[in-house]
Amino acid sequence: MEIRPEALPSRLRETALPREVSPQTPGPGLVSVVVNFVRKDRLVRSVREVPNGPAEDRLAAIVAALVAGPTERERASGISSALPAGLQLTVTTLDGNRAVIGLVGETGGSAAENVLAVGQIVLSATAIPTVKEVTFERDGLPVEALLADGALTTNPLTAADYAALRAG
Repeated sequence: MEIRPEALPSRLRETALPREVSPQTPGPGLVSVVVNFVRKDRLVRSVREVPNGPAEDRLAAIVAALVAGPTERERASGISSALPAGLQLTVTTLDGNRAVIGLVGETGGSAAENVLAVGQIVLSATAIPTVKEVTFERDGLPVEALLADGALTTNPLTAADYAALRAG
């Protein structure tokens, strides 16, 4: 039998449910990172705590957070993800200031959803100060990505390419 959290007495809910940690106070050995999700067809920033470590590890944690999607609290406030459910992302390489993200699975969706999905990934990855550009690959081959204006490119993508998609 499943017990819903709201069915628990309040004194048990407070200790039984994990609390979201304030982004201003990361726990020991943790660092706050920015991930981007969607609200009303605009990209919005969310904060996640990840283990403090090399940029490659932080980038892998950001990619995992994007795949996991918004928290329950974020979903309740209207935040969603444009990433298709069947899409898997991996950090293929981090070479200098360029991250190469591997794609596995379906990338379907409308052009608008695909632009937002690419924007989510690029803005999240480039939130790491040492990552300035992102490219995508599938099976070791470059993948075209949609820019915010709808143009396709295999050129490295930067945060500036998707700045227009950010919520005001």
